[in-house]
Parts: sequence; structure tokens; C-alpha cells
Amino acid sequence: MERLKAFTVSWFFAPYIGSADLDFFKRIKDTNIDFDIAMVQRDIKDEHILDYVTNARFNTREIKADHKNPRTLKARQFFSEETIKFFDESRKKYDVLVSHSNELVSHAVAGEIKRKHPELPWVAYFGDLFAKNPYIKYIHGYPLVDEDRLTEEKTIIEADRIILNNPYQKELMFHGTLRKYEHKAVVIPHCYDPLMYDKIKKPISEKFIIGHLGTLYHVKRTAEPVLRAVDRLLEIYPHYKNTFEILFYGGSPCSHDVSVHAFMKNRNHVRFEDPISYMDSLRMMQNCDALLLIDGIFDKQEDDLDCNPFLAGKLADYMGAQRPIIGITMPKGPSYDILTASGNLVADLRIDRIAYVLKRYIDQKVRPDFDVYKQYACHNISQQMEAVFYSANREN
Repeated sequence: MERLKAFTVSWFFAPYIGSADLDFFKRIKDTNIDFDIAMVQRDIKDEHILDYVTNARFNTREIKADHKNPRTLKARQFFSEETIKFFDESRKKYDVLVSHSNELVSHAVAGEIKRKHPELPWVAYFGDLFAKNPYIKYIHGYPLVDEDRLTEEKTIIEADRIILNNPYQKELMFHGTLRKYEHKAVVIPHCYDPLMYDKIKKPISEKFIIGHLGTLYHVKRTAEPVLRAVDRLLEIYPHYKNTFEILFYGGSPCSHDVSVHAFMKNRNHVRFEDPISYMDSLRMMQNCDALLLIDGIFDKQEDDLDCNPFLAGKLADYMGAQRPIIGITMPKGPSYDILTASGNLVADLRIDRIAYVLKRYIDQKVRPDFDVYKQYACHNISQQMEAVFYSANREN
């Protein structure tokens, strides 16, 4: 099969190591495609990540936009101008145009290129939805909201293919007058790379170790329910004291979680640790007995949502570690579907339910079907991504 040449706009990309950078990288690194990628230069990278490329070829242009203040018209304008300059200077005949959020300016720039070159098929991948994103109203003074809502709508209308990572995201983005564009949508979930994990056996520990490696927010996605469930579990079963520990790795917990932790009766069973590198986080997952996923829990009246429409990239990483996974999530959403399909247990915000689920894992009564996890290995997902790029090229 002849290799495609793709011009790609992606504010975030490897070897930078944020969730969005690595999500897109893992999706395309095994494809039979040559990518010229316009991305933003940032501070912290891990060049070792690029060692895991198996088939794709990456030629990147790192643009020195103001990555610390990305949601400004000035930063976006500079990124747009430099990206279009990169496209024009390359003088290549590209087979497909690709864009990846987040930031949504990536789609806006691709839209400019598409309008100048309408014959070039455009595939846009949305890591998250924007117009229906329930977190935005909880971020005071969040800039450029109207601009990004318009970009999302125009991209849905103008792009030839729209890749989403779960069906709930698709349902919310293709609504109302945009429903007629639903035929463009393709759902391809997140993935993990088996090569990134050490071939190790978990060391023996006196305690059952539960690890949370990921982001917590100040609303909707906090550690509080789990902290209260730990005290509840030990209130009902005091003989479980000192038999388990929950470790939170990541950014600093919000002040409310810190306060709840300080007033726990059994706070020695929970530790908040400093952030660790991405590769170290994968090793840490393998050193845990179980892994904890905390999703945003939304309310129909408050948030106009009856589901969680986000598929956490960390869930894919957890599956790659081949460990049991505890889910704190809504009973409708991609995390719930994956966890229940693999035989894991989930809980909502009811403290007694969380305590019960924690006990089942500590008792080692939960044995997931790891074959379900294997569906999310990156070579399977790359095949699906590649098929979209090639089909878009053939139809134009």
C-alpha cells in the first residue's frame, strides 16, 4: 500500500508528555503514513517517547507560540501564521489534512487550509467535546468560549471526517442542526502501547496498594468520595486497618480534598504523592494491586448531562498495565461500558457503594477479563485510524 502524506495541525504532540500529546501520538505511531506536524514548543519533553514509533514517520515543526497563555488571540494568531507558512514552504502534494484538538485553534487553522485547498480531504480528531463541555461554566472567566464553539461547529460542517473517542461524545456533538453531519463521525477509542510497559512482576507487598494516577478537579471529579469511603469501610470492618493503602499521584489536590483528608479518622490509609513522569507512571501502575479511576459525576439539572461523555486517556494506560480497575463513574458513559465489559466493578457517589467496591478489590475477589483490555492496544487502534485517513483520501 502506498504511504500517504499527511499535513497535520496539532498544538499538542509528542515528545511532550501531556495527556493530549500522548493520546494522539499513540493513535498514529503505527500507521503507514508520513506526517508533517505543526505543533507548539513547550518546556518539558521526553525524547525517549519517540523510540516507540514503529511505522509512521514524523517531521515536526515546533512553533514558539505562547504555550503558557494559549487561550489568547495573539498566541493563536502566531500559531496560525506559522503553521500556514510551514504548509506553504513544504511545497508537497499532501494526500490528507489532519487536525487534532486540544487547543481548538488546531481545527481553526486546518479549516483555513481546507478553504484554500478544497480538494484536500480533511480529517479532524476531537479529543474532547467543547460546546457541551460541562466543566467550562465552573472555570471563571474562561476565555474565547464563543470562538471555540464556532470552531467546533464549523469543523463539523466543513471537515470530511470527524474522529471521536466515544459514542456519548458523538451524541452530544452531533445534535440539533448538526445531526445531519453524523455520517462523517467515526468513533475510535483511546489506546495504550504494550511496548511502553516493563516486563515485570508486581513486587510482593504487605498491604494491598491502590493507585490513582491522573487528574483531579475542584468540582465534579474530586477525591472526597473515596476518602469518605475509606473511613466508612474501616468503621464497618475495623480489622481491615493497615491492610491497604490508596496512593494519589499527580497534581496537588484541591484545598477541599486536602481539608477532607486532614479530618479523616484513618488518613494514614491515603497518601497524596508528588507528580511523576509519564514512563514512571506506567511502572507505578504495574506496581499496584489495583488502579483507581475517578470520573466526573454530572447532574442532569446542574450540568444538562445524564452521562459522562469523557473517555479518560488514563483508563487506556491502566488497561495496558494489566491490573484490576476500580471505577468511580456514572452508570452511563464510556468508562462504565469498558469497566463492566471487562468484569471490573464501578460505583457512583454513594459512600457505602464505594466502600463495598473497595472491599471487594482488597479481598481480591475481582478478576477482570484482560482480553477485553487487549482490544485497546495501539496497533489495533492505529489500524482504525489509518483506515479513516485512507478512506477520506480515496473519496476525494
